Amino acid sequence: MKKIGKLVGILILIILLLPAVLPSQFSMSRSIEIDAPVGTVFTKLTDLNEYIKWNPFPEGDPTNTAQVSGVGVGSFLIWKGDKTGEGKMTITSIEPEQKIGIKMDFYKPMSGEGMVFWITQAKSDTKTEMTWTFDQDLPYFNRYFGLFMDGMMGKHFEKGLSNYKSLIEASK
Repeated sequence: MKKIGKLVGILILIILLLPAVLPSQFSMSRSIEIDAPVGTVFTKLTDLNEYIKWNPFPEGDPTNTAQVSGVGVGSFLIWKGDKTGEGKMTITSIEPEQKIGIKMDFYKPMSGEGMVFWITQAKSDTKTEMTWTFDQDLPYFNRYFGLFMDGMMGKHFEKGLSNYKSLIEASK
């Protein structure tokens, strides 16, 4: 029994101390090349009503609802769904034809916040690279989630970028 008690104690100690050596920040990016000029690619990014059309996260969640208020800096989207959880995204900054900053507030299933950046860069007169980045500070015990987030979210970012590429290229 003493050996089991010591083993349990060591496991608890490891669980309590391991986050101290795990990264306290998580960052992930995905990119895609779109066959359209940077101005065309950037324009639809400032309107979250357009984001609803290419957002990959509600796919497979028929209960998901989204409500948008405004356009440009200060506009926001509130979402809610059984699989997607609940949260709010707010456009905080716009650097025309370069970068959009979006504050993410997550309410359910877990509370938290992070930043999304949509970055566009002209590769030629007719091609644009779009990058979708997510940055988040991880509280102590949430650092465990940082080990799995790229695998869980990366496929959604890739799907969203593919959806956006299709939307833009179809509208040419």
